[in-house]
Amino acid sequence: MKIIDELRSEPILLAHHPLCGRFEDHFLVWRGRRLCRGCFTVYPTAAAVLLVMWALGAGFQASFVLAVTLFAVQLLRALPALRPFTVPFNIILGASLASVLTAVITCPPQLRWYVYPFVLAVYVIFIYLKGRRVLRTCRGCPGYASFPGCARGTARNGR
Repeated sequence: MKIIDELRSEPILLAHHPLCGRFEDHFLVWRGRRLCRGCFTVYPTAAAVLLVMWALGAGFQASFVLAVTLFAVQLLRALPALRPFTVPFNIILGASLASVLTAVITCPPQLRWYVYPFVLAVYVIFIYLKGRRVLRTCRGCPGYASFPGCARGTARNGR
């Protein structure tokens, strides 16, 4: 099948940044496939925490407060002294994601006009800033002229 072949040959599968030497510390290799370490820790954590919160019957208020608190804590990753602790911060981010999903699902109707735009705005800003940081790294690369094709070439060439 064409889609299966494309998934097998795509070097940036399950990663949100190029698979080049400038991002080597962002990956782990599983069964010969490079995977984003962040995604590989954030999403399984979120799924596990979401199941626990569902089993405990977590409500809106507790979920929302927990989501905001955990998200604020994980922002500490920006401090230079704490940058080596990416996996613990990714676990905290995953728990925050599960908490915000629980809050969105259990949000009372009268609060949805406030909560939903707030959650969406925080998400968009977070992704935008994260993307800018990745792009800044890419712009400093000699191979940037061929971006995003550079990721495909460097992943295959092992650079």
